[in-house]
Amino acid sequence: MDVMKVMTCFSWMGVMSVALFMCACSTQPLTWQQRRLDYPTKAELQWERNNHVMIYEGMKDTEVNHALDDHFNRLQSMMFVNTVVTDDKGNPLKDPESGKVVTEKDGCD
Repeated sequence: MDVMKVMTCFSWMGVMSVALFMCACSTQPLTWQQRRLDYPTKAELQWERNNHVMIYEGMKDTEVNHALDDHFNRLQSMMFVNTVVTDDKGNPLKDPESGKVVTEKDGCD
């Protein structure tokens, strides 16, 4: 067997192993809001620098807390509404009577 063919085969096996690992670690795709919050484009960052505000609706309280901790320098461009309250495992809490997902009250009625 040709040495170059063997090396190429092993190289592809390494690439495929890394790709498989990356897929296994990412169990759910990001929503557009999560993507914009954590991985904004250059244009989106410029939009924020021009004093625009992005309204994030229906995100989990854990995601909002992450934003407050990790994106502190961009907070002036963020507004969170209808934030979903979660339990200790990160699952949305549901109202026992209505069965609806519990959201934080923003004080605006």
